[in-house]
Amino acid sequence: MKRLPIFTPSQRRGLLVIECVLVVGLIGFSVWSWRRPSSATKGAEKSEERSGHSVSQYIYAVEEEPFESFPFDPNTADSTTLLRLGLSPWQVRSIYRYRAKHGRYHKPEDFMRVPGMTNEQWERLKPYVRIAKAFQYVEPEARKPFAEEVPREQTVAEAKQIRQDSFPRQEKIQFGQTIDINTADTSLLKMIPGIASRRAARIVAYRKTLGGFTSVEQAMEAIEMPDSVMKYMTVSPVEIKKINVNKLSVQQLMKHPYLNFYQAKAIFEHRRNKGDLHSFDELSRLEGFRPTDIDRLRPYVEF
Repeated sequence: MKRLPIFTPSQRRGLLVIECVLVVGLIGFSVWSWRRPSSATKGAEKSEERSGHSVSQYIYAVEEEPFESFPFDPNTADSTTLLRLGLSPWQVRSIYRYRAKHGRYHKPEDFMRVPGMTNEQWERLKPYVRIAKAFQYVEPEARKPFAEEVPREQTVAEAKQIRQDSFPRQEKIQFGQTIDINTADTSLLKMIPGIASRRAARIVAYRKTLGGFTSVEQAMEAIEMPDSVMKYMTVSPVEIKKINVNKLSVQQLMKHPYLNFYQAKAIFEHRRNKGDLHSFDELSRLEGFRPTDIDRLRPYVEF
């Protein structure tokens, strides 16, 4: 205080008193803060002693929901029924997903594969699983071995007869007879020796894509076949379905069997840069077109 000459002696004494009060206040607050937690702990201990119980002695028990056991069909049981049987909600959702994806449970053992199914659950539910007859697999009737009923020679003969009756041989046309491949369906085409279902279907599909046949040799382009089939074929004059090269896009032009990507693109570029095509002479001057290509396209192209 002596270093503050600007204050009078009475002012110095007042400041000294203020300093002492602040110091005493800080010391008192520190002591009070230190003793408060311990006092609160002692108060809690005294409360526990008076009540005769501690907090750790309390045990909260959750009452388990009782499970029911009764006959049920897992193919028709709703969610309420499945929950009453003790299945968890997520197991019930799995059962609904199984029904939607795989159909139905056909035997009790199928229900055993429910996700999360424990041995305890299965042993409890197994006696009550009922699969309706409508959802069960058809069981074949027990039959005696065929060889015990008839001699072996008769068995082979009858087996051949059964195959012939079940799969009758396709009737074929004779040499000198022909079938029009421009109008015939798959049934008629299968009457040609050397042609079965697959080849007949490919010929019909190729004819539709091409727009019609102008020669018998074109049928050989549909699928690999022996040359002998051509002597049973004939081609009648029909209206050929033509394509307009000035209106179709590249993708549409490529669908024709006689046009590839580069030829279709050359046609498109000519239309974009120079205008429409007007004759096969102009078409033959485009890149990628050979004389043989022009000859094949003549019946199928219009301008």
